[in-house]
Amino acid sequence: MAFLRIEENTILNADVTGHVVATGGSVVYSLKAIERLKENGIVIYLKLPYHEIKARIRNETDRGIAMSKGQALSELYEERTPLYEKYADAIIDCSGKDVETIVKTITAVVNIT
Repeated sequence: MAFLRIEENTILNADVTGHVVATGGSVVYSLKAIERLKENGIVIYLKLPYHEIKARIRNETDRGIAMSKGQALSELYEERTPLYEKYADAIIDCSGKDVETIVKTITAVVNIT
C-alpha cells in the first residue's frame, strides 16, 4: 500500500507534459494518477496475453510486483486487465511482435513522424 501511495504522489507531482511515462502496472489502481496522465497525454496499454508475461518474469517474488501476499500472478493479470482496457486511450496488441514493430505502432497511434 505504501508503494501505491508513493507511485500516485510521484505521478501527481511530476511534470509529465511532453514526456513518455512508462508506469508500473499498478498505476491503474489510482484514478487520480490515471486522470493526471490523461490530462496531458495519451494512455497506451501495451497488451500481452498472460502466457507471454509469465514467460518474461523469471522470479515474481523478487521482481517487485505490487501484489497482495499470496496472490498468484494469473490473478493479478485478471484483476488489472479490465482496468488497463478501461483507462487506455489506445490498446496495442504486442503479442509475438518485436520492439521495432511495437514502436512503429505507437508512433502511428500518437501521430509522431
